[in-house]
Amino acid sequence: MKVPHDSELYRSEMSKWQMFTIEALTYKEIVREFEQMYADVGLEIKLSPQSYQLPVDKEYILLEDLKKLGFRNTKRQDGLDMEHCKKVLKKLAQWHAASAVRIERQGPYPEQYVRGLTNRDGFDLLRTVMLTCAKNAAKSAKTIPGHELYLEKMEKLGEIFTENFFEKTAVDPNEFNVLNHGDCWSNNIMFQYDDQDQLRECYFVDLQIPRYGSVAQDVTYFLMTSAKLEVKVNRFDELIRYYHSNLKEHLQLLNYSKTIPSLGDIHRVLINNAGTWGAFAMWNVLPAVLAPPSKDANVENLISDSEESDKFKELIYLNDNIRKHYELVFPWLYHRGAFDLE
Repeated sequence: MKVPHDSELYRSEMSKWQMFTIEALTYKEIVREFEQMYADVGLEIKLSPQSYQLPVDKEYILLEDLKKLGFRNTKRQDGLDMEHCKKVLKKLAQWHAASAVRIERQGPYPEQYVRGLTNRDGFDLLRTVMLTCAKNAAKSAKTIPGHELYLEKMEKLGEIFTENFFEKTAVDPNEFNVLNHGDCWSNNIMFQYDDQDQLRECYFVDLQIPRYGSVAQDVTYFLMTSAKLEVKVNRFDELIRYYHSNLKEHLQLLNYSKTIPSLGDIHRVLINNAGTWGAFAMWNVLPAVLAPPSKDANVENLISDSEESDKFKELIYLNDNIRKHYELVFPWLYHRGAFDLE
């Protein structure tokens, strides 16, 4: 069972995203609808654990115990290998395909699914977080050989990142859009293994901020935050082809009536969003993913000014692990135009 954080920050700011209300609805209705769509065409698919309702007037999420079924998280600092990445991307493709077909059949998603992370009510908090993260990512980059290539452009983007992010991630009705998981990284994915410890299945959890929009959100966010360093860039194109192949297959299976995006279409939206979801994942999320466990890990320490918060930011932005990822990925993002403001 999950209940809300009992903190002033949650009560004053985080509650604006209605995370528990949205997550409960997503488990109870949206995911089950996706699964039924596949069942109707003869394919049994499970996207997330079963949820349960209690007769109480409280915010909560109650899910089935996946540990009994052989599910567990991976170690977030290690990253996911090709086998795990492909398992997740196939499941994302199935989720995305069903979400696109659902719109054809039932019309638009409720308004809260269009906002997702980009909720204007939470703009001030997001701007504070994003500015802090961009500055600390730049501070980390300055310790990396070759940073002269991209640092100036990266810092300029960081100064206006929140405004640019909200503008560039707005839904384009002319693009192929889906309901994104919204926070698809390794800790929000449960993996199932058999008695020989062979990977069998994966389920999505923590469905708090799903968002309707480009597939670039989930695909970029997942690979930037969760793939192993040797996979993240060097096998990127291979993984995108694998994702697209599964997306196309499941759109066809569900009789999607519109034009199915080509592999080139997917690459185009990924490049166009390198400076939004790519930068966001690398600056805001990956440092926390790779950081060693810490009792000080919370949003308050990320955005406040204190000796404790300074030590926490140094822990997550200046360790060797994050610097290795930054050294590889920042030049790659630069060459994809991620830091260009033109």
